[in-house]
Amino acid sequence: MMVGIESYGVALPRLRLPASAYVQAWGHCAAPGLKQKAFCSYDEDAVTLGIEAARRSLNSLPLDIEISAIFFGVTTPPYDEKPSAATLPTALFDNDTIRVTEITGSPQAGLQALVSAAEFCLAHKGQYALAVAADAPIGAPDSAFEHALGAAAAAFVVGWEGAAAIYNDSASLTRETFGSRFRRHGEAALNDLELRTRDNLAVLKELGGLLSAIELGKIRRLAFGIESRLARNVGKNLGLPKAEVDQLWCMIGDAGSASGPFALAASLDRARAGEKILCAGVGAGATAAWFTAGHHLSKRRRKGQKVSDLIVSGEPVDYITYLKHRRILSTKFRGSA
Repeated sequence: MMVGIESYGVALPRLRLPASAYVQAWGHCAAPGLKQKAFCSYDEDAVTLGIEAARRSLNSLPLDIEISAIFFGVTTPPYDEKPSAATLPTALFDNDTIRVTEITGSPQAGLQALVSAAEFCLAHKGQYALAVAADAPIGAPDSAFEHALGAAAAAFVVGWEGAAAIYNDSASLTRETFGSRFRRHGEAALNDLELRTRDNLAVLKELGGLLSAIELGKIRRLAFGIESRLARNVGKNLGLPKAEVDQLWCMIGDAGSASGPFALAASLDRARAGEKILCAGVGAGATAAWFTAGHHLSKRRRKGQKVSDLIVSGEPVDYITYLKHRRILSTKFRGSA
């Protein structure tokens, strides 16, 4: 049995904050390698971004199909209780019998949603699923950790043809990262005590050892949502030094659970039929999945702008405007985005 990606779509907020804005406001930017980041306007969140990306993925299909399940990977849903994922079928379909699953808790959630969609299709022959990864993590405005945090979304229709990409397999590992990237119940902002500053490097090396025991063939592209300094040596750490890295952290920021899937969409924008792509979401461990670019990929590429075009089409703003959209300067919203 074979399943894969039938179509895909992405979304970015329109607004961009240049790294130079942090230098002007704080004297430095605490995110080495960051050039700019995308961030949500006051009326945007992970759900609105996810819906936009999902619509684009559905519009890329040549025929109407029936979606049987939606898997939503997100770490910043608008509600602690009330399924944020329930808004997706309401906005996208006139059907309330769709199975909806919300996956959260770590930056792995977006890719876990895509893997879950593939596994659903394998278990339900002939049915289609929609995987949506969206995130807009925030931090305290006076924390160094906040400088890198951005926003993005990517969505994938998964089915039985694998026209855009064939799903091969996945692997995962879990690692306790006490003090690194956490948000307690009821809190809006992420925290990072920086007790272990090299967790993700250790995870990549461990993931490389895990994948070395699996026959991956010739991986041509690596779609990773990791910071620039890790991306420079990610191929070496995985034992794939010749693979091309498609990671967009330096241009969109840390988009949480959407980072890996967004990079996967960028890889699909550039891949040729038959090329193998390894995608991973890293944080408290890692989830990795590998795909083979489909023979109909050129016909199923997103209509309109490619990922690279979307990145450079945003509107740069200054730091005060950024704070206004974050609602940090507003007492009405208790200083919270």
